Amino acid sequence: CEEFDLGQVYECDPAGKNNAVVRPALGSFKHEAVAVDTQNRCLYLTEDQRDGGFYRFRPDRDLPDISSGQLEIASVVNRDGKSFVEWLAVPDPSAKQEAIRFQVPGYAVFRGGEGVAIHAGVTYFTTKHDNRVWAYDNNSHQLSIVYDVETSDNPILKGVDNVVITPGGDVLVAEDGGDMQIVVLTPEGKVIPLVQILGHEKSEIAGPAFDPGYQRLYFSSQRGSLGNNTGGITYEIYRSDLT
Repeated sequence: CEEFDLGQVYECDPAGKNNAVVRPALGSFKHEAVAVDTQNRCLYLTEDQRDGGFYRFRPDRDLPDISSGQLEIASVVNRDGKSFVEWLAVPDPSAKQEAIRFQVPGYAVFRGGEGVAIHAGVTYFTTKHDNRVWAYDNNSHQLSIVYDVETSDNPILKGVDNVVITPGGDVLVAEDGGDMQIVVLTPEGKVIPLVQILGHEKSEIAGPAFDPGYQRLYFSSQRGSLGNNTGGITYEIYRSDLT
């Protein structure tokens, strides 16, 4: 994802054997992250703007072909005290005349979209300017807030950024700044600090990811203790009973 006003999404070969391919159908905006919903055959995208949108892309052909399709932006309606997403078509994903979010009156504002990940039919994403973690049910379309720093009984999570999810449904949220923590949000609503990096005040935690067997967690301090572009460090946490 390219994080500037007319940024693009590139499809990359994880093995590095093929060149990256730009996917303009996914829109020209300040992209932050993308998650693939293989069950419903669509993609969800976040936008890093203070008045940004939350997007869905429905390809014309089956995955993994995302060369063309319909880009949509979320609007939110309330029914019986609950919030639901309605998807509105984006007229011009290239944003040649107007920024995408401004093309669609009534879009829902999400204040600085960051990480996004999918587990068990639910898309979780974060918004940094209000320190919230959201949950969107991909099938019922219900939208809820699973963490809000202003209302949480344990508001230790600040600077919300990347997310990754365990098989049991624990949502791990990395901090961009804050206390340089990875914090766990459990399905029961608990907020539990997992790890904290000390002495990296000018950095952020980036790229948390599990190995395919969910036995090891990897993450990085983007600028490390030096606080510059050459100081990055990558860490591994593994289960002690596997050594």
